[in-house]
Amino acid sequence: MGRGNIIIPIIGYVIAIISPLIGLVYGAILFFTQKDIYLYRKHGRLLIYFSIVVFVVSWIIRLLL
Repeated sequence: MGRGNIIIPIIGYVIAIISPLIGLVYGAILFFTQKDIYLYRKHGRLLIYFSIVVFVVSWIIRLLL
């Protein structure tokens, strides 16, 4: 089981803040393709959730303004 590098998930979170849709795809890629690296699977799942939350919050802000 590989250890992984923490910079890969951090890049994903930055991408999710800038573009939630791309962050969602990035998280899905981490989650579904990196099955042997626990760090990537964990943060891939969290990145999917985070992207959805950022997307919903951004739409709520757009509707209110």
